[in-house]
Amino acid sequence: MKQKKQSAAIAAKIKKWLDSAKQLSTEKVIFALPITRLTSVKSLCEDGIAAQQFAVYLFKKVHQQMHGSDRPDHFSPEEWESHRELATAALAQMESEVETPTQEGKQSILSFLRQIDRLQGDDYRNVHWATVHFVRSGYLLKLDYALRCFTGQDFSHWAYKLAREYVECYTPRYGSGLIPESVPMLLDVAEFWCQYYFDQSLSEKFPKWMSTHDSDISPHSDLQDQSNSES
Repeated sequence: MKQKKQSAAIAAKIKKWLDSAKQLSTEKVIFALPITRLTSVKSLCEDGIAAQQFAVYLFKKVHQQMHGSDRPDHFSPEEWESHRELATAALAQMESEVETPTQEGKQSILSFLRQIDRLQGDDYRNVHWATVHFVRSGYLLKLDYALRCFTGQDFSHWAYKLAREYVECYTPRYGSGLIPESVPMLLDVAEFWCQYYFDQSLSEKFPKWMSTHDSDISPHSDLQDQSNSES
């Protein structure tokens, strides 16, 4: 009975994301929906392994977009190539750690984090009584959050930060948060947790919802490199 209740609670959390996707896809949204709707990612990270697998899953998608996109204007060809090489090496290390955790692997993760810190620069500004780090690369920011899922007990916090950075979008029309352009990425997050807990895809677990709304949901769009993101 307890397991049934837990499964129902997890399904309800995933369903809330699907409802948000439906709202963004089919209704006339005036303002962005709160990005805090992703907070439940924290409770789904039952242990470090869950967070690490989630980190690898999401960063694989970021990595694909990074290698399929044009070089941002504010990077030289050499810088852009070094970022892509770093992302490839770090992803391989994360995949290795998921399979076989080692002390050497953990040290490599920490080394990647130090490299990212150097590449992101030291542009810190006071914004609304808080210190904000304006980073140079949104891709590397996502990599930073993914790597931190491997480094300590606060893995659920970093998994949420990664999901938030991955899904959140901004346009002048809607503002910042969950907007129609966020739908494909929001479904990516839902897809992972559905498969993780139920060994089923969203289409298998929620066939009625998915069959009703497939035509309303736009295909996965390319992620753009978002610089000047908050660290």
